[in-house]
Amino acid sequence: MEKQLVLSDGEYSIYRHEGIPESAMKFLDSIAWGNEGAVYEHKNTEEHIRHLHHPILMAIYHGERMQGTAVFCKTPVSVGIHTFPCYYIRYFAASEEIKGKGVMKNYSIKVMEAIRANENLKTIFFACVEKGNYGSYKVVSSAGYERIGVMKTNGFSRFFPKISASVEQIKLPDDRAAMLDLLRQQYREHALVQFNSLFLHDNYFVIREKGEVVAGCQMHRVHWVVNSMAGLMGKLIINVVPYIPLLNGLFNPSRFEFLAFEGIFVKPGYENRLAELFESLLAKEKLKSGMFWLGESCPIRDQILKNISTGLLHAFVKDSDAYIMASFHDLSREEIHDLTARPLFASAFDYT
Repeated sequence: MEKQLVLSDGEYSIYRHEGIPESAMKFLDSIAWGNEGAVYEHKNTEEHIRHLHHPILMAIYHGERMQGTAVFCKTPVSVGIHTFPCYYIRYFAASEEIKGKGVMKNYSIKVMEAIRANENLKTIFFACVEKGNYGSYKVVSSAGYERIGVMKTNGFSRFFPKISASVEQIKLPDDRAAMLDLLRQQYREHALVQFNSLFLHDNYFVIREKGEVVAGCQMHRVHWVVNSMAGLMGKLIINVVPYIPLLNGLFNPSRFEFLAFEGIFVKPGYENRLAELFESLLAKEKLKSGMFWLGESCPIRDQILKNISTGLLHAFVKDSDAYIMASFHDLSREEIHDLTARPLFASAFDYT
């Protein structure tokens, strides 16, 4: 895969890749994510990367060695009734060799400018930065991004999940189209809405009552290794929970496997069926833990948390907030205000 030189100052160079080369996959697979907060490793990086939506890799090189990355996934997003081109930034990473040397901070602005240079339309740029990751927050802020909202991590777990005979897999084109219509209606007041990862591997499931969908979600299977967690409670969870029967089935830091739920649909009053759906999918995959992400002001999140028992995992992860950092090209002040006033949508695929 060819790379295009964007900038060189003698010591470091920035190259643009259309797509993700093998060398970048190896680099990203070696990264431990997080900083002052939780530190964890993704263990299905390569498989995940192959399903990114129109990725553009901007990589920092020292000689021939890749030292830093930022992947810009280009996709249209909805903000109410309006649609804008958007770049969602993923895999913002630095090697151990350049951490703390100011390289990422200095070059991040150049990277952002290089991406912006090709855009003539109104465009949204945004990234997700974990609340405890002060280093990344400073770097992204220095590139002109501002905080527009908070994304909440939500856990769902069952010690002994059971399969429900009511759960149905969505495969047919007409059923998919109907499901998309329901989701567009449910998230019509949200910002940053996109459904690129829905129906991946035919893993969208629903529960119907009298032929009507009352609960639905996409699931992604995820494998992390969690090296550390913030605070005294985090240390306790890391060092003690793995040795406690039952609890270590919910969370084993050396092999944390869980389901990530997204594209969540629930008809008001049927929250118990959503819990039934989540539980059934855990049982199907022989897992005990799941997570989903929704904006802090999202009414659907409130609806879910007020009406179902999330299980013990939620207590472990509920404070793992992330900031949504955004920058805008050519949007009016009114358009930016409209976006920031709305609850934010999240794709679980983009958080795992």
